[in-house]
Amino acid sequence: MPGCNIVTIWFLSQVTMRHFAPLVAILLLLQAGCSTFKKDDKVLITVFSQGSDMDSPKSIFRRNVEGREVILKVIPEFTHKSIIAFHPFPAEDGTYGVALKLDFKGANALEIVTRTRQGEMLVSMVNGAIVDYVTIDGIVNNGIFTIWRGLPEELIAVMDEEYPRISALKKSTKDTPYEQLDMLPSTSKEKKEVHDRVKDDAKKEEKDAKRRARGEFDPEPPTPGGVVPLSEALNEGQ
Repeated sequence: MPGCNIVTIWFLSQVTMRHFAPLVAILLLLQAGCSTFKKDDKVLITVFSQGSDMDSPKSIFRRNVEGREVILKVIPEFTHKSIIAFHPFPAEDGTYGVALKLDFKGANALEIVTRTRQGEMLVSMVNGAIVDYVTIDGIVNNGIFTIWRGLPEELIAVMDEEYPRISALKKSTKDTPYEQLDMLPSTSKEKKEVHDRVKDDAKKEEKDAKRRARGEFDPEPPTPGGVVPLSEALNEGQ
């Protein structure tokens, strides 16, 4: 991306050879970050696991979490790029929480970290700010991760533009290969196709509801065995 290259060139111009080697990792992370998060991403969700003082200083960072300093790994366990669908709910503090349905990559990362890092924290950031954390007390193998608080209502509206609701996803993928083969959409194309299907189904349901409200109904199909549908019998009697 041009913007990323400009920043990198400027950064290199400020660095002497003596300082170059220790900063290589930072530059790599900068470039990786530019390619991972698009300019038009409006909700950036990242979930980090704990690090320790024994880790390389280049692989960790420190943040204040509810009054105490916590060491976190630089590379997140998963991000919003793994979200397939979500379910929002009101939190006790007046904000919103969200349950996130993850794709195969995100679900696998979640299961591994909850299997191997019992008793440690997973810290959730939304648009760069810490909003919530959980202490791992069990294995999560259903691909659903919950952020219990911290999202304002306007971000929920933005997420509705980007992702389907979990309930709508289940309904729209019923009797499809995703349900029959227990598959999850993984690529950006597959996720877009599923989201578009959910939106199309919602429009159809809204249209059908308006027709029913006006008293309009689809004709009943002929039934086997020569039985005349009730609607047809009523028409014949007029």
